[in-house]
Amino acid sequence: MFLKRFIFINWGNIPTLDFEFGPINLFSGGNGSGKTTAADAIQTIMTAAHENLFQYNPGQDETTQRGRGGKRVRTLASYVLGCDDGSYARLEPSDGYLAAVFHPNNDEAAEPFTALIAVRAWLERAGSHAVAREDVAQFYVLPGVELTQQQLVDEAAGSRQVLPVTELQTRLVQALGKRRVERYDGKKAYLRRLYGALRGKPESVSDMEAVAAARAFSRFMAYKPVKSIDRFVADEILEQRDLGEAIRSVSSQLKTIHGMERDAAQLVESIDTLARAEGHAQTYIAHWIDLNLLDYTLAKAEFELRQQDFLHGREQQRDGRRALQDTDNAIVVAGDEARSVQQQLITVEAQRQGISALQKKDELEQQGRVLDTALRDAVRRVLDEDQAITANIQATREIGRLLATPGIGDALPQLAGLQTQASVRAVEASAKSVLANIHDLVQRDAVGTVSAIEQRQDALREVQSAHNQWYALWHDRSAGGQRDPLAELAHARKARYGSLGAQRVDKQREIARLDANEVSYPGYVERALNAIRQQCPAADPRVLCDHVEVRDPRWQSAIEGYIGSARYAILVTEDFESEAIRIVRRLPGRDNRARVIQGAKAAEDAARVRLDEDSIIHVLEFSHAVARAYLVASYGTVLRVDSAEQLRRTRRGVTEDGMGSGNYAMWRCDVPDSELVFGAAARERALRAKRDELAVLEQEWHQANDQMQQSESLLRSVDSLRQSEYGDALQEVASIQRRIDETAALLGQLDLSEHRDLEDRLQQLQRRIDELDARKAELNSRKGRLQTELEGIEQQIKALGALQERNREKVETHEAALQGIAAVWPDFDVGARLDGADGEAKTLQVESATAQRAETERLLHAAERRTAEEIQAHNQRCRPSDQVAYAPFSGDYGPDLFASICAVSRELDRVHNILKNNILVDKHRALAELKAAFNNAFVSHLCHAIYQALGEGRRQIDLLNRELQHHQFGADRETFRFAGEWVPEYRDYSRFFEDVVKTPGLGDEVNLFDAALSERSDRVREELMALLLDEDEGKAMRDLARIADYRNYRRYEIYKEVEGKEPIPLSEYGTGSGGQLETPAYIIRSAAITSAFRFAEGGVHLRMVLVDEAFSKMDETRSREVIRYLSESLGLQLLFIMPTSKCGPYMDLISNEFVFAKVPSVTRRGELNTRVLVDRKQVNEARVRELWESHRRSVYQQAAFDFMEEFAAQ
Repeated sequence: MFLKRFIFINWGNIPTLDFEFGPINLFSGGNGSGKTTAADAIQTIMTAAHENLFQYNPGQDETTQRGRGGKRVRTLASYVLGCDDGSYARLEPSDGYLAAVFHPNNDEAAEPFTALIAVRAWLERAGSHAVAREDVAQFYVLPGVELTQQQLVDEAAGSRQVLPVTELQTRLVQALGKRRVERYDGKKAYLRRLYGALRGKPESVSDMEAVAAARAFSRFMAYKPVKSIDRFVADEILEQRDLGEAIRSVSSQLKTIHGMERDAAQLVESIDTLARAEGHAQTYIAHWIDLNLLDYTLAKAEFELRQQDFLHGREQQRDGRRALQDTDNAIVVAGDEARSVQQQLITVEAQRQGISALQKKDELEQQGRVLDTALRDAVRRVLDEDQAITANIQATREIGRLLATPGIGDALPQLAGLQTQASVRAVEASAKSVLANIHDLVQRDAVGTVSAIEQRQDALREVQSAHNQWYALWHDRSAGGQRDPLAELAHARKARYGSLGAQRVDKQREIARLDANEVSYPGYVERALNAIRQQCPAADPRVLCDHVEVRDPRWQSAIEGYIGSARYAILVTEDFESEAIRIVRRLPGRDNRARVIQGAKAAEDAARVRLDEDSIIHVLEFSHAVARAYLVASYGTVLRVDSAEQLRRTRRGVTEDGMGSGNYAMWRCDVPDSELVFGAAARERALRAKRDELAVLEQEWHQANDQMQQSESLLRSVDSLRQSEYGDALQEVASIQRRIDETAALLGQLDLSEHRDLEDRLQQLQRRIDELDARKAELNSRKGRLQTELEGIEQQIKALGALQERNREKVETHEAALQGIAAVWPDFDVGARLDGADGEAKTLQVESATAQRAETERLLHAAERRTAEEIQAHNQRCRPSDQVAYAPFSGDYGPDLFASICAVSRELDRVHNILKNNILVDKHRALAELKAAFNNAFVSHLCHAIYQALGEGRRQIDLLNRELQHHQFGADRETFRFAGEWVPEYRDYSRFFEDVVKTPGLGDEVNLFDAALSERSDRVREELMALLLDEDEGKAMRDLARIADYRNYRRYEIYKEVEGKEPIPLSEYGTGSGGQLETPAYIIRSAAITSAFRFAEGGVHLRMVLVDEAFSKMDETRSREVIRYLSESLGLQLLFIMPTSKCGPYMDLISNEFVFAKVPSVTRRGELNTRVLVDRKQVNEARVRELWESHRRSVYQQAAFDFMEEFAAQ
């Protein structure tokens, strides 16, 4: 492909012209006339002005596109605005066009095409400083089109207007058709398509091929003096690989990794500090509980000890009273004996006197005494029966009242019958029929009472019958007694009262936990947690619900209901998952139902879950990484849907009003507010609901208590009923009284006469009476002593009673303190600990316990100090959001401080969990990802890139050597070849990169930090790591860039070879004349560009080169040879730039000449007073060659004449 035509529109100060090119084209003119401006236009088409591929005004040795040295560089925008020495020809926003029409030569089977670049630029001014800015750039390839200038310019009313860039594509499509217009917004895309078209392809080539070709074209254009063969090969032949960004990226990643590792280490230190602080806080809590338990135990032990003294005093009191009673009994016995002796004395006296009726009298008196005893017993029985009747009447009245209440009547409807009511009325009416003066029976003269009994005998028996019938109604099981149903009702009501009481206590405990911002777990979960904490404390067991919060309260109930009991799954540290489930498995009964989450597996599976935008996970927040992984893996596919209709078509879904779907079924899945556990807001709702539930429970509990009291009162009243023998007992009294009256009448009818004196017997009896009197006196004296001792014992008992009252108050005070601990710290099982303390108090060694209390108090103070110190240390290092507030110690180790420590312990646990199970996990995950990214970047982007660059450099040199074999120059048929040897400094680097590339799995399974490399490679790795982490970034980047540049690894040489001679290294060939190196340099550059243009592949190639300030160091002969070599040997279309003063010797070689001249302008053009003129010439090569040969002969002849004249003169 040759460049046939080039169109300039608004480019520099070149007029809007078309340049038609031939095989050899010369741009000539004076300095600053615009030759290079035209060449830069061609360079723009060939490189798209892509960074690192182009260099405007390349003929100046010192010029770079970076503008170093303070020079103003040329830019695409400055060319469009016609910049010349800092002044601009076009001051308004302007559109510029460059179009190159490429045409195949005669033996190339390809179609012509046009490459077109359109640019809009504007001038930005800041004071006196003006900068050209690029606004729009469009790139086109027009296959099969030879574009003309008229298609880019509108002519109307005799004026020519440049087509606006914004209308270009539309105009081209209209004129050429859509298939012929290919627009590219990116420079690389344009270059890929351009060089594909130059190779005759209908598609683009690769990035690498396009960039290599563009760079080769730009390098060939720019003249650079050959100062060193090694640098010439490195800079001009080998392609530079820009790994600076990769190095900076790898360095930044490694520094980030080290920074994150430092952060993670500091985070671990903070976590350890928090763990220690929490441990000290827990120690304080444990010691405070122990201290209060010791106080309670000591108070209880004192109470028990004094209670034993009290009971011992009571025992002494009972013994004293028993002794006093025994003495009283002995006195009575002595009195009875004295009376008996006295009676015997009377009998003896009667016998002595010889009274015949005495025996009859004794018999009657004896009978009277027996009857008196029987009467006393009968009267007591009557009194008991009277009391029973009275008690029955009172109980019946209570029963009647209770039966009239709705609670009893509704529960026992059979008691509301007429029989029960009649029985109640009969018993209550019996109060009028009983004897009012029943106590007169105890008097000796009860004739009136007996008479009343006999007169009302039938009525009294009716009283007895009414009471017995009432008793049988309740207690006669054979007749269906109602006592058993009543007892069952009382038992049921007592059980219900106990159940409600237990529920009330549980609810109060749940409210206390919620007040303390804690959740009440199911019992089996609590026991599983306790077991894991006791047997494997390092597992750090936690419950899922404590680390999840629902952001949208509308979905709270439905989501929690869907997750269900899984909310109480247990989270443990990854390394202890198997041990935790073994502990749970060993628990007895149904306590082994608790779930232990597979945290590691959940995290692995969660990473593969792609969450739908309607997933429930999006309305959840997490404070534990494992909690998030578990819910994402298990419930991430559950979607929030709006209706039951959508739900029935959703595999796993939930609606806001609490309906769920899964496993091809739908169900109700909401939970009441009192069971919500996800998040603080849910716990607040649960707290309110539980308080409402407690109020209802309290009401039901009080009602149950009233009902229980009713039924138990009724049962007690029923159980207090007694069968009655009231009438029978009164009849017996009347019978005995009649017999007593008869005996008394017989005694009154006896005639007693005196008999003979029984003197001896009478005296004996008299002595016995005297002895008994003495005995009675002694017993009375003993009774006095016993009464005195008993009074002393009773005073001691009274004092002990008062002391025990104070001890009881002390025990109750300490028990209340323990109850207060449970309110602040719900994990404290006050009931169990109180039971344990009660048992311990019975065997407590007070001295040992007192010493233990002092030691516990000392440890308590130490725990508080350590807690404060650890919190202070944490707060000094942590983020403000992670600080833990702790009020300074006020000097009072009391309940307020305990409550504060409990709150601090919970806050420490919260922050510890966030740092350990959330932030640290995220940091470790990010660190692992960053290490993987670094590993991949370092191995793939850097090591592989350098290793591949070394290999490609070798291949490029080999490829050029094969290409140079076909490039023979001059009469000596000179050839050239490349050679190179390792630079010792870089050999170890090369081996290291080779080791890295060849290590199996490195970059994937194997981490660079852990890879097993050779000792030499280890040193290189450490050196590279040190450079990547170096704080002196500038120096480190320079060293790393030097190491990353594969061109530094070898020292290159070029050998000139002439048949029959030894190869000559060009580094030793130059003797000071620059031209000697310029010739092989062009030969080698030619080989490089033919290689880049892929001359060895296919039949269509770009065959155009551009040279600026050509052949400045070579003489005429060598320059002509190079031109012929490029044009004739290689078949290249040559465009070269040369000042007018130097172009004369080459006029016979060129086919086209473009002469540039800068002249004054008649009218001012923007800021310029000059304009550029271009004279386009197509040379008649045969005629020029003929004239040149004639001129040469003339010069030779004149030289010969001059020589002869000079010789003749001598």
